Amino acid sequence: MIRFLLLASLLLSGSALRADETARPLWKTGARGTIGTGGYLGRGAYLQFGDAWRLKGSYSDYRFDGSTGTTRTAGLRGSYQGENLSAGITASVTPRNDFYANRSFGADVAWTFLFDDKDEDAVLEDIEIGAFWNQTRHSQIVPATPAVPVERNVVINQHDLGLNASITAWDVTLSLDATRSVYDQEFSQVPAFVRLRPRLAETASLVNGFPERSGSARLEYGRWRECVPYVSLSATRYSIQPQPNSATGGAGVALKYKDVGVDLSYELTRAKGSPDTKYFNFGGSLRF
Repeated sequence: MIRFLLLASLLLSGSALRADETARPLWKTGARGTIGTGGYLGRGAYLQFGDAWRLKGSYSDYRFDGSTGTTRTAGLRGSYQGENLSAGITASVTPRNDFYANRSFGADVAWTFLFDDKDEDAVLEDIEIGAFWNQTRHSQIVPATPAVPVERNVVINQHDLGLNASITAWDVTLSLDATRSVYDQEFSQVPAFVRLRPRLAETASLVNGFPERSGSARLEYGRWRECVPYVSLSATRYSIQPQPNSATGGAGVALKYKDVGVDLSYELTRAKGSPDTKYFNFGGSLRF
């Protein structure tokens, strides 16, 4: 799948650039990898076309010690990125592996308030406020047991509602988001085997259960356009108790030279009563 995305981007971009050698690059492609505790290995790639209007296809997979096979996810996103308004819709599907599968659909919108950048003494550069919604249908096969001799497919629908905001001043950007998750059934009626789902792909902040509330903050310094360091912090409270709440801290740097980008980061996740988990993320992107 990754090879197909890269090959398609090269073929299509070649014809586009021949048509207009001075045109702004409309294609962007990238790849990402994560390695971590417990033999975790995650990979991903994407291909995006467009400038203001964008269409993005993505693929990711992951595995870890004790997993059965590799869990794969394919996604598609359509979005609009204007000077002030941005909006998008996203859909993804995870085929069944290790008895688990899901599909999701979501939408988001944000508005950016820009301030006069001609004033050299101006401190505030911009403020962005947004909201998002996402619905995920989890499907977990519960094998037959002597107590319940019939195999069951337990389906749980999860709705995530959230707000996000960012403010940029003195070349520093502070981004915040908060998410509330609700479900269509009581977890007291859900078999214990299912409650440990899902394990999400392509994120170092792995969720080994169903979140109730989560929030994150990210601080980045953008004075050097070619090198942007950042730190982040996130916390999650789960619907299944007494599963302990978790917190993740991270730090990284985004490097850019012309149309080439590189991102490197490290994350540490801590939950009471559980060993710390550590993840290294590395990725790259190219516009053409």
